[in-house]
Amino acid sequence: MLSRFLYHRLRVVAFITLVATCLLLTASFGFHQPMTAAPWYPSMNRKHPKAKTAPTVEQAITIPKKMWYKLGPKGLSELTRGWTDRCIDMNPGYEVVFMTDSSAARWVENTYGKSHPELVKMFHGLKVPIFKADILRYLLLYTHGGVYNDLDVECKVPVDEWIPAEFQNKTSLVVGWEFDYGWGDNILREFETWTIAAAPQSPHMWRVVEDTMAGFRKIMEENKVSVENVTLKMSGDVVDATGPRRFTRGVFSSLGEKFNSTETEVQNLMEPKLLGDVLVLPGYSFAATSNRYGDRELPPPLVVHQYAGSWKNANGGESLWRRNRMPSGQSD
Repeated sequence: MLSRFLYHRLRVVAFITLVATCLLLTASFGFHQPMTAAPWYPSMNRKHPKAKTAPTVEQAITIPKKMWYKLGPKGLSELTRGWTDRCIDMNPGYEVVFMTDSSAARWVENTYGKSHPELVKMFHGLKVPIFKADILRYLLLYTHGGVYNDLDVECKVPVDEWIPAEFQNKTSLVVGWEFDYGWGDNILREFETWTIAAAPQSPHMWRVVEDTMAGFRKIMEENKVSVENVTLKMSGDVVDATGPRRFTRGVFSSLGEKFNSTETEVQNLMEPKLLGDVLVLPGYSFAATSNRYGDRELPPPLVVHQYAGSWKNANGGESLWRRNRMPSGQSD
């Protein structure tokens, strides 16, 4: 009897031990299963982090082989055809696009109509041609990238040779001083805007667009007019409203935020310098005649601006003029 009793006790203990072991293993297996990571979706409103250094080669930046021009109602003259043909012939691998007033209006509508209706309304509403031409170049370069040239720009060096080898794949924007060397410190330095090269989606270009829109909002508010009634006179000076000074302020504003870079780092420039991801070229590159180099021996210019502008008249329109601007004195 005792042996049978012990036998049953041992069977019960063994059973309980087996059950406990199974439960322990099950619990342990459950707790140590790898968890499936929840999918991560970047926020649509997430801002790009402020980079402190230029992109690495692994993040290589490419400026597309596109060349943009904007035609006025009169199209190409004999002079402008010669200058544009020279640029096109010198850059055979580049896609060349001539925008007209109508194609530009359609492009802005189709590209930004849904995402930025205020921008589209402002672009359509403005009546001064140079305002729209300036905004268009900034938008084209931001959206598609490439090189924008005014019709009176004559290329002297192929575009592929503009960026020094050490800055290749690191440059998202190429700008050149219009007024810098030889003018002293008491001037408003500015980049020219007759030639600009950019990679698509450059935040510096978008900052220029945003600042330009903010400027027109201020003009409309101060003059109590709609965008359709904004005049050239109300802007004070087109170079401030949409042109070189607006462009320069926007670029340095963006550079300051992303790279803590300032204008003083590239004053009196004698060789190309990379600020963050913006390549600043000396005045002799795009605007040799606007800077004062004296008898210094200089590299050849990359382009020559023929100063055959068509915007400096009462309507900001089509009459031809030829002259160099002078830099403005430093303002408070």
